[in-house]
Amino acid sequence: MFRILSDKIAAKVDKAASRAGKNAAQEVSRQLTAELDAAIAGVQSSAGKMGALVQQAVQAAVDEALRTAVLNATRVHEEHLAQLALIDRTAQTARDLSAVQLRIDAEMRRSGLTRVVIPDPDAFNLSNPTEHGDSTSYEVLAPAYVDGRTGRIVQRGEMRRIPVAPTGQEEDGR
Repeated sequence: MFRILSDKIAAKVDKAASRAGKNAAQEVSRQLTAELDAAIAGVQSSAGKMGALVQQAVQAAVDEALRTAVLNATRVHEEHLAQLALIDRTAQTARDLSAVQLRIDAEMRRSGLTRVVIPDPDAFNLSNPTEHGDSTSYEVLAPAYVDGRTGRIVQRGEMRRIPVAPTGQEEDGR
């Protein structure tokens, strides 16, 4: 039972660390420790000394999960900074924009970031929701970005409805 609880704690801490870094992971750790303390208090009342041993084991698991999450968040941050440095170096030394675009594409592939340029209401904000209400055609104004590993939208794109092409009208006013 406590192994399952410990695994759940580690997963929550890792998830919080990857989303918001060290501060969020510490907050989640504090919340989970408080919940564990309450659960352990119930166990201690019925199990005596066994509860103290369980509490120590659970706290050690929480501490290890937090340590791992903080290390992972630090590693991810350092990788991000290295990617930005490579992009900036390319931008500073490139003779044309295509070299910068190629570097950005390479770093996006390396990090698993996917650029979405096909209109999709789930990944894009509609910039003109009241215009051309009868249209089902869209134009992408700014791409969306998706984490290729999780499928989670990292940055929503912008799209707009475009007018429906007139049908049944003859050319040249005939």
